[in-house]
Amino acid sequence: MEHTASGADKSPGAVRGGQINLIAEITAFAEEYESILARYHKYTMDELDRIEGECRRLQDEARRKEAWGIADELARLEYLIDRAKAMKAKRMSEERSSGSSG
Repeated sequence: MEHTASGADKSPGAVRGGQINLIAEITAFAEEYESILARYHKYTMDELDRIEGECRRLQDEARRKEAWGIADELARLEYLIDRAKAMKAKRMSEERSSGSSG
C-alpha cells in the first residue's frame, strides 16, 4: 500500500472511511443539537459558544471533503445555534432588568 510522505493513507478505502466517520460525527452532532431552540435556556452562553465552534469545525471539515449537502445542513444548524444565542442573551438581559427593578 502506498503512503504519502506524511504517512497519511490516501487510498480510496481510507478516504471513504474518513468520509463515513465524518458523516457519523456530523449526524450525531446534528441529532444532539437539532432542537436547540427549544432547549436554549438549558445551556450557558459559554456552552452555546462551544457548540457553535464545534458546528463551524464540522462545516469546515465537510467543505474540505467536498460534502456540500452536509455542509449546508450544518450551516442551517449554525443559524439555529445563533438564534438560540440571541434568545439566551435576550432572556439574560430581561432577567437582569427585572432583578434590578425589583
